[in-house]
Amino acid sequence: MPMATNEDHGAQNPNNPYCIHCTDIKGKLLPFERKFEELVKTAMDTRWMNREQAEKYVLGQMGELPAWRDRVAQMKPGASAA
Repeated sequence: MPMATNEDHGAQNPNNPYCIHCTDIKGKLLPFERKFEELVKTAMDTRWMNREQAEKYVLGQMGELPAWRDRVAQMKPGASAA
């Protein structure tokens, strides 16, 4: 996600390329599987999607983010991240 302020960067470190939503309190990137599952659950809860729809949606979104782009590109279409 675009980061407009230092507070948006992991650990509020402007040199950290990852945002606060994808990092732990120390600024370390969270595991892909954890973020994927969190985002799938959120999509199912807030966008009224079934699991398959939510996974496809989340992979599309994560594939646009630098932190996850390579991992998503390595996954086979229709494959779950878990």
